[in-house]
This record gives sequence, structure tokens and C-alpha cells, in this order.
Amino acid sequence: MSPSECHVEVVANKQIAPEYFSMRLAGPARLARFRPGQFLMLGWTDGRDPLLSRAMSIRSAKSPHPPFSKGGNGGIWGAKCEVEILYKVCGRGTALLAAMRPGRSLRVVGPLGNGFEISRNVTSAVLIAGGIGVPPIAALTEVLATRCAAHGTKIAVFLGGRSKADLLCVSDLRRAGATVRVATEDGSAGHKGLVTELLEQYLDARRSTLDGPLYACGPHPMLAAIAPIAERHNMPYQASMEANMACGFGACMGCVVPIRGNARERTYRLVCKDGPIFDGREILWDEQGAGVGKMEGSAV
Repeated sequence: MSPSECHVEVVANKQIAPEYFSMRLAGPARLARFRPGQFLMLGWTDGRDPLLSRAMSIRSAKSPHPPFSKGGNGGIWGAKCEVEILYKVCGRGTALLAAMRPGRSLRVVGPLGNGFEISRNVTSAVLIAGGIGVPPIAALTEVLATRCAAHGTKIAVFLGGRSKADLLCVSDLRRAGATVRVATEDGSAGHKGLVTELLEQYLDARRSTLDGPLYACGPHPMLAAIAPIAERHNMPYQASMEANMACGFGACMGCVVPIRGNARERTYRLVCKDGPIFDGREILWDEQGAGVGKMEGSAV
């Protein structure tokens, strides 16, 4: 077992929306040292089917109280951290996860990748999430609220989805102190249309009062649409990329992203090893879309 690999135990696994689940896992204390935007490779301990692990963004990780004890199914001795992941059932792997009961063991590698860069002295931050891209954005919101409290940082979060059922963590975000605006394509909640339309309206109305970055996680079309918006408003843009990953640490070369290199020449990076957080203004979005898509239920 590598230093970043461990076994975790399913503590809870509940449905939170028609296609979405929240799973809480008991694991070693080091998992609590994750940075918002990092992810886990979640695999099975019983057999080789499914063969590949699933990339899952970390929603939260904290030390529970009271400490975990040995569970009825063997348990995890010495577990000092509770990790939460959110996932969408959209394939066989995530369907198997949804059927798991407390006490089951899973294999975890991570935390992997980089995380969002957070400045302590900004007075405003704008965060955008689409669908299952919410977990890292919710985690980042909570960290921003804590670290930047002394500066009175204003946090605006934009959530987008096909319908109201795709809007996750709204109460968590508001509890953290963020102003939350939502958009749905079918008009079942908030603005009827794309979340990027709502974002542009907000930025246009506050052009002279924003000094912070844009943070985003979600499907490729949304991330690509934000890039020219960030450029027009001269705002730093950190994009959390979704990608198919077989390994999670750069061995399989399956999550390549084209980037502008020196002298505007094309170069390539790996979502798992060099990301998943990238400078959104450096990604060649027109070339990237065909090669990168999300894992089952993953926000990575």
C-alpha cells in the first residue's frame, strides 16, 4: 500500500436528491489536511470488478466527535477523520456505490492534485458551480469564509443545473455566509437559463467593486463559457477540470489538457497531476472539449 493509499469505512450513504448521494467515510486523520479542489481515487476492496477506481472531489473532511469506534463489520481502528463525498449515479460504478451500506470498506488513494489558491486580502470572491461540480466549490466557500473573515470578504456563489434537483448544498453555502444565486435550464428554480448568463449580469452590475478571482467547477461548456467573461472583466480565473481518470497520478496519461505555453505555443498538462485546478485563461478550450469528460458521478 502506497503512503497515499488507505482503507476507509462507509459511515453513512444517503440519497439527497433524485440522482445524487452523500457518502461519509471514516479514515485516517491525514485526510483532513486536504485543500478545496483536491480529490480521492475511490476503489473497491472486494474483487476486481469494477477494475478502475472513481475520481471523487472531497466535499469536506473533519475530525468527528466522539471518535470512531470499531464497527460491526470489522471497522477501521484508529480512524480520526470523517470525509464526505457527493456523487451522481450515472453508471454502473456509482450505482454500486449507491447500494453500499454502513460498515463496508473501500480503498482510497489521496488526497490528490492541487487545490484552489486562496488570497487572504481580497474583499470579494465569485464562485460558480454546475451540477456535481458543487463539492469543491462548497468546500472552498467554507474555507474562504473562515480565512477571510477579518477582511469582511463578500462571497457570491452561482449554482447552475438542468432543474431544481441538480442544485446541491444551497443551505450549506448560505450557512457559510455566501450570497447564493441559482439558475436552471427548465426554470424550476431561480433564473431560467444558463448560470453564465446570471454571472454576466452580476459582474456587469458590479464592474468597479470586484477585486477577487473567479473560481469554477462544472461541465466543460460552462467552464469554457466563463473564460471570455473573466477576460472581459480582467478577473483571475481558477477552473477545476473534470476528467476521465484511470490512475489519478499521471501514469495512464488519460486526462490531457492543452495549455498555452511560452510564446503562445501549445503544451499539455494532466488534470490529475498538474491540476485539477488550472488558470482558466491559459486553457485552449476549443481544443480541450473532445478529450476530457467526467468520471461517473465525479466532480473531478
